[in-house]
Amino acid sequence: MSLPIPTTAQPLPRVLLVSSTLDDDGGVPVCVGQLAEGLAGIGVPVGITGQHAGPLGAVIAGAGRRSGVTLDPVSAPWHPRGQWQAARRVRAVVQATAAAARAEGRSVVVHVHGVWVAPVIAAAAAAVDVGATLVVSPHGMLRHEALRKSPWRKRAVWGGWLRRLLVAADTLHVTSPLEGDELASLLPGCRPVLVPLGIVPPADAPRGRKPGAPRRAGYLGRILPIKNLDILIQAWKLVRPEGWQLAIDGPGPAEMTASLNELAGRLDIGSDVEIGGAVPMERLGEHFASLDLFVLPSRSEAFALTVGEALASGVPAVVTTAAPWGDVERMACGWSVEPTVAGLAEALSLATALPQTDLEAMGRRGRAWVRADYAWSEVARRHLSELYDLRGETRTASARV
Repeated sequence: MSLPIPTTAQPLPRVLLVSSTLDDDGGVPVCVGQLAEGLAGIGVPVGITGQHAGPLGAVIAGAGRRSGVTLDPVSAPWHPRGQWQAARRVRAVVQATAAAARAEGRSVVVHVHGVWVAPVIAAAAAAVDVGATLVVSPHGMLRHEALRKSPWRKRAVWGGWLRRLLVAADTLHVTSPLEGDELASLLPGCRPVLVPLGIVPPADAPRGRKPGAPRRAGYLGRILPIKNLDILIQAWKLVRPEGWQLAIDGPGPAEMTASLNELAGRLDIGSDVEIGGAVPMERLGEHFASLDLFVLPSRSEAFALTVGEALASGVPAVVTTAAPWGDVERMACGWSVEPTVAGLAEALSLATALPQTDLEAMGRRGRAWVRADYAWSEVARRHLSELYDLRGETRTASARV
């Protein structure tokens, strides 16, 4: 059942989504593009801005072609001077959006996604200056594990600008209880608002494998240390299920891929582990149709869109407790375990021992659950009612995780 759009005496706000990057089809630009379409679908005028150095991500470009969505990308290289050039231009977009909203008799919401790059910080500062409602979605970038990367640079940005802007924000948005707890410990007194992201189900594709072909467990996402892929390979070595293959796919540094291949070879399971590259958005349905089990071994996740996409495609999932998908066990469509070799090995052992019919039944339950509860039309309504302050309340002071 659809959530109602809260009724107010004023027209719906004009919303500007500011993405930390518009470059690729990673988690933040995918979320921003899909949120824009969800908001436009319920009548909210929405714009997207942010920096890109290469081609726009497919989801961002697609959103820009939708009625009700305007796209103001800023092309600039990803070096300090380029970021500051982009910051000035993004600030101007915020000011123009606020002026357009005033001319229409609307309020304006500036919703920034990500926290560390100069254009996002400039957009947040401009939102405060023009009196817009400021919403900040860190997307896990302020979690303890993420703060360990480039710590000196992040401390400088935190002390110089970021902390003050977070305090000034009307709403701090998180997508998991753990992210909310960690943000509250980082910024005492704040009360983040928990609203999940939505899921766009990948296009359905026919399932099936050649006679005698192995069943496949797969990870899809960025190939980075925080994703714990070395631990996954070690767990696979312990289990080494007969008739199964492990596929690891996603973009990442060549040296990281080489290190994982070396580890699989050293453990003598190189023939069982296949490491590939990025999967284009248009091939996601085909990719998930090739899997019998999805595995997310991460030691830190704000949301993990790929888990939702796998479940929406009918693939049961093994996830770690570092991701906000523990309900896979309650919904009987997966396993949630500690992000350790022992935890992953136990879940993989249980999952790969099940008959194919049982895995398929779990996949059907996951598909029904995610498609019902994580539709962007419903999530966009929650953004309006819980994040965008239609009733004039200060959400960071009144809402809680």
